[in-house]
Amino acid sequence: MSAKQYSEDHRVVYYETNVTGAVGIGRLVDLMMLASEDQSEQLGVTNEKIAERGLGWVVTQHIIDITRLPQVDDVITLSTIAKSYNRFFCYRDFKVEDQDGNELVKMHSVFVLMDRQKRKIVRLPADIITPYESEYTKKIERLKTPQPVENISSQKNYRVRFMDIDANHHVNNVHYFDWMLDALSSDFLLNHRLTKMNISYRQEVYYGDQITSEVELDEKNLTTKHLITTGDQQNCLAECQWEKI
Repeated sequence: MSAKQYSEDHRVVYYETNVTGAVGIGRLVDLMMLASEDQSEQLGVTNEKIAERGLGWVVTQHIIDITRLPQVDDVITLSTIAKSYNRFFCYRDFKVEDQDGNELVKMHSVFVLMDRQKRKIVRLPADIITPYESEYTKKIERLKTPQPVENISSQKNYRVRFMDIDANHHVNNVHYFDWMLDALSSDFLLNHRLTKMNISYRQEVYYGDQITSEVELDEKNLTTKHLITTGDQQNCLAECQWEKI
């Protein structure tokens, strides 16, 4: 039995794009995550039902490959499939296509279920995972971990605002991406295109936290390393590959 796939269409509107006219990568990840939530709603595995058990989904890693970011007024198709799982980890694939079926972006993501009180990962209950018809595997994926920043090219500081917290009481995905990429200069962002991103979440960031975004730029290889910290704690790491426009 193959896992159930879910797709939905979306028209890109101006407030989802940045100065280049393209959707910001953080906003696009939000749209893909929304598609996965819509699938869960369709299957009856709602966030409300999971919350009633004191649990919540948490993303630990995204690996993203970008052919082209959607532009304003593009109609895109967001597809997702909860491909496989083991006792503690769920592996979900996403893709974004244009109306001609051309793949624009693909993403592989790792999810866990967290006990909200104990802040610990819990074993996946059968009734929560069964509706997706995902493949069970004993294998734990060994995905590449982003390398830490060693030589800081630049850094910026931010305070986590009330508006940064979403309905799940987490800092919304888009803010991590914004904090990381905003540490790069506008000249670099206007003249380079993001092609790959590997982002790993370590520790949650909370309302009122003071965060530091550090970046290491390798101009020869057009790669960047990113690190979000609160004090001495590493909260989020990422590695990006770029190409010159």
